[in-house]
Amino acid sequence: MDRKYIGQWLRRVRKELAVSGRLSEIACLLEMQYPGANPTWSEQLRQLRNGDWEPDPDQLTCIDAALSRPRKLTTPVAVTPFLLFPMPQ
Repeated sequence: MDRKYIGQWLRRVRKELAVSGRLSEIACLLEMQYPGANPTWSEQLRQLRNGDWEPDPDQLTCIDAALSRPRKLTTPVAVTPFLLFPMPQ
């Protein structure tokens, strides 16, 4: 891979992982998809954010895929209301 693009990617990811809660969110997603990583994804992402670790191309792809997931639902979801008591007719 071109070093220039990896450097740009690392800066973007470090900036995104600095957002409160984002590191934990991405770590949970990666743990669900790729369980049993040693060290854990959380530890690796923390090291990545601090500049102490650089992922290999496979890990880079996994992290990038998790980061590119939408944060919000773009289409409304139908929700069936749960009522404790029946509505009067």
